[in-house]
Amino acid sequence: MIRNITILIIIATAISLMFYYSKSSSLILSSKGVEIKLNNRTIFLDSIRNRVMPLTFNRLSVMQNALSDGTYFEVATCEEGYYFEDNMQKLIGKIFEANRVEELFAKGGIYGMRVHLKNGQVINLVAQNSDDKKLKIFYGVPYEKFSNILEKIMDRKFKTLPLGGLFELPVAMTKWNELSDEFKGVITTHRRR
Repeated sequence: MIRNITILIIIATAISLMFYYSKSSSLILSSKGVEIKLNNRTIFLDSIRNRVMPLTFNRLSVMQNALSDGTYFEVATCEEGYYFEDNMQKLIGKIFEANRVEELFAKGGIYGMRVHLKNGQVINLVAQNSDDKKLKIFYGVPYEKFSNILEKIMDRKFKTLPLGGLFELPVAMTKWNELSDEFKGVITTHRRR
């Protein structure tokens, strides 16, 4: 009897903690800019939407938002019965057709990464995949702003990063159209455990 009560308490605590931490972090695009919330800290970057481009595929839909500061904010949503792959580093590498992806932090479902493209360009990004069905990617963040984000999130001075992400992006850098046949390595029918 005591064993069953203990198990119920542990399960209730685990569910409460999962609910608390999943709601305590977010990556949001509002009418005034991009907001990153993590561990009771909020980082806000002023920017307005210049252009919105919806992309619709067989198992996935994407809203590409070009922002006034040369960055992009994309929200990809899987159809019913499909989920994003759970390895965020590989997922981002596939979406950008990257040579290499450096994960700089991963906290509360929010990820900070540097994506090294095949043409040598480096893209700084912040991403969120908290519910397996919706992926948010904010990328093209200039070096100075990205370093500032890292310092605030990690609560310490971040080591100097090699330069990269210095210029505004003229076009979206994700490769959704090239992946659209099967989205292999991007979405799956198996839900993350």
